[in-house]
Amino acid sequence: MRSIPKERNVIKESSKRSSIAPFWKTSITLGVLILAGTFLNPVESKLWGAMEENLTPASIHSLQSQTSEGLVLATLGGFRSIIADIQWLQTMNSWEKQEKEKTIGGIQFTVALDPRPTFFWLNGGRMLAYDMRHWDSDLFENFEERRKEEIRLANMAIDFLKLAIQHHHETVSFPVEIANIYLNRMGNLELAAEYYHKAYTEYDDSPYYVGRLYALILAQKGEYPKAYDFLTQLYKELPSGDIYANKPIVLSRIRALEKKINLPREKRFRP
Repeated sequence: MRSIPKERNVIKESSKRSSIAPFWKTSITLGVLILAGTFLNPVESKLWGAMEENLTPASIHSLQSQTSEGLVLATLGGFRSIIADIQWLQTMNSWEKQEKEKTIGGIQFTVALDPRPTFFWLNGGRMLAYDMRHWDSDLFENFEERRKEEIRLANMAIDFLKLAIQHHHETVSFPVEIANIYLNRMGNLELAAEYYHKAYTEYDDSPYYVGRLYALILAQKGEYPKAYDFLTQLYKELPSGDIYANKPIVLSRIRALEKKINLPREKRFRP
């Protein structure tokens, strides 16, 4: 089990920009945007062509390879993020109109342009898993068909977030988000527990609640001794006085598990 850091620092980045850009800088920016558009059009055409051929999340990797060859040079490095921001705004416009396929394509196209911002990945995954399942609900004849579409979108979101981990292996939000989808959208306790455990044990900055969720799922699965062992070890490592650690909650769950497994009083956990 991971060790709990004594302090958790939040690094805030700030930047200052001049209110009036020099004429030459503005001209370069406009020129780069126009040039980038020249490169974006054929790539975007390939994207929509793939959409018509039953687009899968794996196509993001292929799309990134296509964009990395010509687009990076076209956008002159730093301008790549500007193009991705513009594409994201277009994606949000499709999202507001509840245009499912355009939104999916826009999400994938945005991260292909610039995979560095975690914002694109996290919000894109949440759109796929949670938002789109409500769209076009009147097109399904029965619950089974609608549920099948929900599962398809949830699987797409999970694959999308797994790809995000490849780009941001140090970011705990992605395995946590995958676990949330397995739990809340798929109803898969086994895989939800696996990813909660991975998030809590392999990332030093994992939130305390992730460990509690892991133990709670173990209990829901009927694995009371395993949940008990995890929580007793967790309690020992949690810092006292930290409201987010919630040691009293952990102790109350330990006591509840002791009753579940009929543990003799003399063998119960003594903090």
